This record gives sequence, C-alpha cells and structure tokens, in this order.
Amino acid sequence: MSEIDQLKSQITDLEKQLMESRATSRMYLQNVAHQLTAPLNAIKWSIEALKDEQIPIQRKGNLLRSIYSQGSILVHLIKNFALMSNLEADEHLGQLRFTEKIDPMLMSINLANDFQPQAIDQGNKRIDVDKESFKVLRGHKIEAEKNLVAQAVSNLLENAVKYADKNSGIIIRGGKSGDGFGLAVISVGLPISDSEKARIFERGVRGKNAQQKVPAGTGIGLYLADRIMRLHQGSIELEANGRQSQFLLSFPKARIV
Repeated sequence: MSEIDQLKSQITDLEKQLMESRATSRMYLQNVAHQLTAPLNAIKWSIEALKDEQIPIQRKGNLLRSIYSQGSILVHLIKNFALMSNLEADEHLGQLRFTEKIDPMLMSINLANDFQPQAIDQGNKRIDVDKESFKVLRGHKIEAEKNLVAQAVSNLLENAVKYADKNSGIIIRGGKSGDGFGLAVISVGLPISDSEKARIFERGVRGKNAQQKVPAGTGIGLYLADRIMRLHQGSIELEANGRQSQFLLSFPKARIV
C-alpha cells in the first residue's frame, strides 16, 4: 500500500471516529437535558402547589421536603456532569491534586443525612450508618481527595435510593478489605444479573431492570466511582445476591493514616 493510500485509510478511520464521537455526545447531551428537566419540573410543580392557600399545613410540609429532595438530586446531577467533564478532559489525573485525612464514618453520616429526604420522598426508605463497623479503623483516617471520595459514595447512595425497595433500609458499613479499608453501601431492590455485573462499571452501561424502573439515566455514576477509586489506587466491587446488592469501595493499606 502506498503512503497516499495509507493516509486515505487513516483519514477515513478518523472521520468514522469523529462521527461516532459526535453521535455519542448528542446522545449524552440528550440524556443530561432529560435528567435535569425531571427535578426542575418537580420543583416547579411543588412551588405552584404551595401557592394554594387551601392546602393543609401538613401537605405543605411534604411539598417542602419534596422540593429539598429534588433540589438535592439536581445538585448531585450537576456535580456528576462537571466531574465527568474534568475526568475526561484532564489526562494528568493519574495523580491526585490535593489530599487530606478523611474520617469515613463522619463523611458517611453527613452523606446519609443529605440523601435521607430524597430516600423518604422516593418510597419511604431509610439510610442507616453502621457506626460500630467503622471501629476497625481504630481511630485512623483515609488519606484521599475528599470531594472525589464523597462523590463516589454519593453516586452509590443515589443509585440505592432510586432502585431499593419501598420501605426498605440502605446501610453504609465500614470494615476490612484485604489489608486495607472498605466502605460498603448495601441495599435490597433490583436484582443484577451476572452478565450485567461484568459491565456495570463501564461508561453508559445500565442494567435492564434499572432501565425499566427509571428510564432516564446516563449510566455514568458507577463509571465515575470506578475512576475515582482507581485514582486512589483502590477499587470498587459489586457483590449481588438475589435482590441484595453491596457496592464496596476498597482503599489500600497505604491510604490508612
């Protein structure tokens, strides 16, 4: 093959890659718009309902909780989309820019409190932190980039809140993971098949049951959690047993300080 033919072949391949990238970007932006529209419409509807003077005070309290819940969803989505852009654009994120000592139990309690209104709003679910399980750290903390780790845990909680059974409990638990520390989010809800488990941390991948229950979704939450854990030289693992799912964030021994 001549050099000209090789160049033509390379140009053809590049054009194909560009078209595929544009198609993926369009689909991604459509999903983003749809995801943002849902909580905004819910907030708008609740505010309109609050204007009705005949609505009893108890109902107005429920509406205010719903506004808070939908607002939390909106903030979470925006953080995910912003983080997605940063991780995709920055090729030098192999090293963490800023780390600090994190108390994983305190972080878990704060995130559980943040997501509890949303959990109540979406089926009267409760989020509990197993404080005793964190004693395995014996007062030690995790050296990590706090905002990234908090976002990884938030993504797990957001999924648990969406897909767990109504009136069920979501548990955040600490414990040993190999020679390091693990933080798990456990819930009972949609079953995850073995074939779905194999690809669940890939970008854009969503399980069949998840798509049926919540049609709108970008499939980036678990992908981002996986990227974040790899940046910390750790990992994320899924253990599914029937309707119970456990997502485990594992930090290496070197991160325990």
